[in-house]
Amino acid sequence: MKSKLFLERGQALILIALAAIGLFGIAGLVIDGSARFSDRRHAQNAADSAALAAALAKATALTNGLSNSPSACLAGSPPYSSVCDALLLAGLNRALDNGYDGNLPTNNVVIYSPPISGPYMNNEDYVQVIITSYVKTYFARVIGINQTQNVVEAVALTKEGGPLVNGASIVSLNPSPNCGGGAGGGGGSVDVGGNGTINLTGGGIFINSSASCGYSQTSCSVTLNVAGGANISSAGSTINMGGCSASIPTDETGQPILIPDEVYMPDEPIECSQTHATPTNPSGNNWTIYPGYYTDFPQGGLIANNKDITLAPGVYCVDSDIHWSGSTFTSLDGTNGVTIYIKSGHNFSMSINSPIYLDPSTSGEYKGYLIILDGNKNNIQNCTINGGSYLDINGTIFAPYCNLTVNGDNSSNSEFNAQLIGWDVKLNGNNTITFNYDPSKIAENKRRVGLMR
Repeated sequence: MKSKLFLERGQALILIALAAIGLFGIAGLVIDGSARFSDRRHAQNAADSAALAAALAKATALTNGLSNSPSACLAGSPPYSSVCDALLLAGLNRALDNGYDGNLPTNNVVIYSPPISGPYMNNEDYVQVIITSYVKTYFARVIGINQTQNVVEAVALTKEGGPLVNGASIVSLNPSPNCGGGAGGGGGSVDVGGNGTINLTGGGIFINSSASCGYSQTSCSVTLNVAGGANISSAGSTINMGGCSASIPTDETGQPILIPDEVYMPDEPIECSQTHATPTNPSGNNWTIYPGYYTDFPQGGLIANNKDITLAPGVYCVDSDIHWSGSTFTSLDGTNGVTIYIKSGHNFSMSINSPIYLDPSTSGEYKGYLIILDGNKNNIQNCTINGGSYLDINGTIFAPYCNLTVNGDNSSNSEFNAQLIGWDVKLNGNNTITFNYDPSKIAENKRRVGLMR
């Protein structure tokens, strides 16, 4: 009789073979999985740097005036514009520098502008890079997996230098107005009403909304005149005249501005950490005040006595509301070039029957900015300008998270050589309001790129 031990001889080999498959599987998971993870991280870094390089090349090409027609830029799908050629070359070269040459079967690199998927799809201000890489396996081959695949993407914002919002005089950034009054009944991104005349010369209105009330003319008693290339453009919204007859030029194909991604808020100035100099009194009631940090502006000791105030050139950081009324001062002269930076959480109003002369800074980071109101879309403020012949302001009023109301004076013409950028904008022309767009006195975009997450 054979022993039991002899009968069980060889069973260990079967167990070892089965265990070996499991061990190879675990080794494949650990070693080949680590290789895939490492490649994914490397591919993501490559996609990020390629997207930034392509975005920078596009912004530079547009700033330098190269042709962007045809505007769509799809790798491998000519014809290409000169801008497209520049961004594709820059992006593909950067991917190559990181080891991804776009040659199948090891990897594939494609670049799109505008993106073909995701939240920035069809927006020409963005560049999308997609890298697909194939990683050979070693231990996982035992279980039939010869390679693994990684697909990564990166999207970068690209903004060329030039006038803010393509040179529109009046800009509403609100993408979703409440339309409380219905089409033509108010509650829109831009409401135009009153009984007078509103003139736009050289720069029009841009509405960042596709809502039915994006533009809403609430009164047929107001006349809107446009000249010198001005028009009303929007991100697809209906230009609703509220039943009023109109022959103004309109364009409903403007590129939408994504909030807050594309709203470039200038950095807080260094003056916010600097104590302002003591005001000087050259003669009589004539006082000069100086750049720096203020918790009331101008200071209460000056405005209480109706002084004539001159602003020395520079940046004024204001950490309070600015409410200028009829008794604030006798006159305010800022024609030497100033920027008033108002910190977040505050607002401003100008309603004064005294001369105000303001010109923006003429150099430096804040060139062209007259007023900057810091903020965010979760804390919309309210700002008012009551115009009149006594109000002479130039430059860009940049208040992207403030509802701006501009009222024409009842007894005289109001003239603004300024660009107004707000959340919602209301124009009430009770007499005549004239907006003159002067590109030499407004702020400009700096060439700007950045990764989106």
